[in-house]
Amino acid sequence: MSFLSDVLRLLQSADGLQRMSAEALKCHATCYRENLERCTEPMLQYEWAWLRERLAALRSCQGDPALVGRLGGIDHVNLLISEAVLFQLLLQEEFSRRGFTPRAVEAPLVPSEEAWEITSLQVKQDWGIVPA
Repeated sequence: MSFLSDVLRLLQSADGLQRMSAEALKCHATCYRENLERCTEPMLQYEWAWLRERLAALRSCQGDPALVGRLGGIDHVNLLISEAVLFQLLLQEEFSRRGFTPRAVEAPLVPSEEAWEITSLQVKQDWGIVPA
């Protein structure tokens, strides 16, 4: 059985995923994995930090009814968290496949931009995605 199938089965038993079909989650995971495969090591490092921050932000929202409401309700927040956990596992798999290790990098993140979406030249330079 594939790694993705194992992860899907694990996450389907978690709170929040009942409302997303396994097929939709598999589609999201496939797209995410394809994006990761095109990333350079600095892009993977950015994505690791970006995803860690996204998870922390989503988890902090869980206890705030106003934020939960703005994000579409607790079920949707839980779904976003579950999906982010899946993405984190896929990212870890990509690091392992390439023999890389996630590391702490002190550089700015753009909350709305994943590694393959970064538009700021300065952020790309700060992360080593393009030469300074």
